[in-house]
Amino acid sequence: MSTSFIVFVVLAIVIVAFSAYRLGVRVSRAAKQEAPEAQNKIPYEKCVEKNTKAFKYGTFTDARDGETYRTVKIGGQTWMAENLRFKTEGTFAPNDEESNVKQFGRLYTWATALNIPAEYTEESTANDSELHSKIKDKNFQGIAPEGWHIPSNQEWEQLLANIDPKSDGSEFRSACSWQKPGKDTFGFFALPAGYRFNNGTYHHFGRRARFWSKDEYGKANAFRLSITDNSIDIEGVYRSDAVSIRCVKNA
Repeated sequence: MSTSFIVFVVLAIVIVAFSAYRLGVRVSRAAKQEAPEAQNKIPYEKCVEKNTKAFKYGTFTDARDGETYRTVKIGGQTWMAENLRFKTEGTFAPNDEESNVKQFGRLYTWATALNIPAEYTEESTANDSELHSKIKDKNFQGIAPEGWHIPSNQEWEQLLANIDPKSDGSEFRSACSWQKPGKDTFGFFALPAGYRFNNGTYHHFGRRARFWSKDEYGKANAFRLSITDNSIDIEGVYRSDAVSIRCVKNA
């Protein structure tokens, strides 16, 4: 057996062993993150109690179903400080558990959020000039209660203007429910309801919050605000996804 072959075999064994070690480290880290002791144990009720004392919350009752929401003024805007819970066709319970709705609200496809025909899940509203023009209105209501509306990108950007551009979004995350507790500086109380794909699978419950914008692009995408444990941004997703809604009050 040649010396070069032996060296090759030894190097191969070392590389495989090192790769296995690195994989083991990653798996170990992931397991620790998922372990019960790594989870946020601050009770939801404690968060609500603390915020109620810290912020001048208003209240609003949706006449359609009697649901009452906390509201909060941030800069020149008034937002619901809870995810919309209004139930209609095309809405889903976070992580497919109805018991989650009271705390996390419901998940909505984009067409349902805007209260427009489902055909616009994969078709631009520009094909209907009248509807397209209505959606462009400043206070386009969509599925929001009377006096409220689905936010535009501009309104989300106005909200984000209250924080440092390099922020990880902790100013909007609640102290509870997230793996990494938020600062919740403004009382916005974002909760990680996760989202649902069109194939019926649920993802990132307890880890991500996504909120619709009324603004679309292309035939099958629309914008949303996304908040994770480490980031906040406005990006596009498929309109067939079901995500949360935060309503903003008509100006």
